[in-house]
Amino acid sequence: MKTTFKKLQEIDSVVAGLYTKNPTLKEGKFGYAYKRFYEKNYEKVLEEYRAELADIRIDNALEDEKTKAILKDLDSRGRGFQYSKESLKAVLKAERGLDEKWNAKEIEVEPFFIKPENLPELTENQVELLKGTIIE
Repeated sequence: MKTTFKKLQEIDSVVAGLYTKNPTLKEGKFGYAYKRFYEKNYEKVLEEYRAELADIRIDNALEDEKTKAILKDLDSRGRGFQYSKESLKAVLKAERGLDEKWNAKEIEVEPFFIKPENLPELTENQVELLKGTIIE
């Protein structure tokens, strides 16, 4: 089955929300099924995306004039590096382009189905989103 990177992100977000509402789900059969699906299908793809994102940020980061070391930003909410006004604009533009490219990217996934009796209570939207991945 093929799906998009954007859909995988949405699935991961929905599952994270389910875990927040009911932390015991992560330890049960549902959690096991999603963990297997995640490891087989999303983890490697997410690493590739994050590597491209890191390259964009590093390529545009400010450098120390003398040592050429990249200047890090200690604010944990930021992008990890310091930027000039122009380089920040370049980073934002490149990030938008990367997101567009990756959101549309088709990815072959191998489902890891869970029996219906082991599913938590789900909304219709959640069921539709999870179909073909962990719901048959």
